[in-house]
Amino acid sequence: SVKIINEFSEFLKLLDLREVSILKAMMVRFMIESTTSDAGALIEVSENGFEFSEVFQYRGNRIVDKDFSPVVESISKDSPEYSMIETTMKREIPTLFSGNEVKNSLLGSIIGIIPEIIIFVPVIVNDKVEYLVELIKKNKNNRVLFSEDDIQSLSIISNIASAIFTNAELFNKAIHDSLTGLYNIHYFKNLIYEEMVKVKKFKNRFSLAIIDLDHFKHINDTYGHSVGDIALKFFSGVIKQEIKRSSDIIARYGGDEFIVAFPSTDVNGAYLLCSRLKERLNSESLKVNDKVSLIITPSIGIAELSESDISVSSDPNDLFRRLFVKADTALYNSKKTGRNRITVYSDDLPLIEEREV
Repeated sequence: SVKIINEFSEFLKLLDLREVSILKAMMVRFMIESTTSDAGALIEVSENGFEFSEVFQYRGNRIVDKDFSPVVESISKDSPEYSMIETTMKREIPTLFSGNEVKNSLLGSIIGIIPEIIIFVPVIVNDKVEYLVELIKKNKNNRVLFSEDDIQSLSIISNIASAIFTNAELFNKAIHDSLTGLYNIHYFKNLIYEEMVKVKKFKNRFSLAIIDLDHFKHINDTYGHSVGDIALKFFSGVIKQEIKRSSDIIARYGGDEFIVAFPSTDVNGAYLLCSRLKERLNSESLKVNDKVSLIITPSIGIAELSESDISVSSDPNDLFRRLFVKADTALYNSKKTGRNRITVYSDDLPLIEEREV
């Protein structure tokens, strides 16, 4: 158990706080291995109830490589687990259950075993139970099913994970725009600095798009800021669906402006992605209510870092500033020439006055 706890601690040192899903899966796996449980699952707590999100089986001293997601399901009130979960949430400590009530557990039926005993381990984030880990064991050769050391190990893993989940929640709030869920401009600039360092070192292609939602002030003035907020959320959902490569970086620049970085992408690749976004927005209306439907159209400016920019500029911040001004100039041209269009920067476009990035 001590070895596994140490391994879990070492794993957490390498964890990116943006990758909470990895922590969820690894927490369950470490709990299973530390107690040699036959199976385990993460249960997520929400306003809608309880739902399995990670399910693993342990056999032959290793986690079985099998995907249980097709059979993972919500935990209904008539499920044997439901009352056990409620009891554990009230106690806020690892809680054991045995007897007839555990033999028909939902997790046991998913895995295909009849458990002898179940333990639920609560994971508390910001003073409330956000997750539970359910571990099940069947009796083998009269072994001790869950020892005091097992329970102590589970508590330690849970406490460590709770701290990381709390830090991750605070970190994610700090780097995301609260309305749209996209990165905020402050974190975007941190990521861009790292990307500019890579560009200088490896001479990678790099493109940038600045997006302005057309006539957005009219939406706010006509229908109110609450409808404006709905429109911003709608746009954010669409852009996340259409520009979804893991390398692309999307942020809310401010108000109704957004900015997208395309690492290792030339201007043609960026144009293709932005065209897809524009076509989707032009073809899909936002129904606010029975009387109001809106078409949200974008004006977009795109620019690519030139070889001369890369060779002339030694400062990553200055390198990005040069790119930003070009993309902003292209955006200005899209708005000036009729909106709902994409302009790719070219040297014959006079650079507009630089604004703060």
